[in-house]
Amino acid sequence: MNTEQITSTEESLAIITDMIRQTKRNVSGSAFHFILWGWVSVIGFTGHFLLMNYTDFAHPYAIWAIAIPAWLISFFYGRKKARESRMYTYADKLIIWTWVAFTVCLVILIFSGLFFQHLNALVLLLAGMATFITGLIIRYNPLIIGGSSLWVFAAIALSLPYMYTFPVAAFAIICGYLIPGYMIRKN
Repeated sequence: MNTEQITSTEESLAIITDMIRQTKRNVSGSAFHFILWGWVSVIGFTGHFLLMNYTDFAHPYAIWAIAIPAWLISFFYGRKKARESRMYTYADKLIIWTWVAFTVCLVILIFSGLFFQHLNALVLLLAGMATFITGLIIRYNPLIIGGSSLWVFAAIALSLPYMYTFPVAAFAIICGYLIPGYMIRKN
């Protein structure tokens, strides 16, 4: 191998390493999204469970209306951060499109399966996939473990009666979103 090839290889590795570092910096701002959606989900799952089991409220799913302002906050925060970012990497695009795909699948599930027995488990499966892929792209183990834990909780939720999937899902989101989200923010 000649010196020119070694330099080229070293430069290529340096470019890839810089892109991963930049993506990690960009994703560190996504701690906001994991924390926001983590709390929205925990409140939604817990509130839905409590309203469904301990009140006469006819529409316990109405608690999920909290997702509307959260979506707006998340959207405008993401746009602001994208404008402030100095570099927009291919890995950033992969992460964004992973979460867009998650959102599309989630909307289809919600609107086609309002009374679907395993809806919460399917939501956990999709959230686990998107979190796991994000963790792999940025090489961040807490997100990889968080995504994997969402899959484990999805499997547990599949074996439970519908009404008990809500507390399982709330706990799953704490493990899969909130803990990694706060770890990202701390680091």
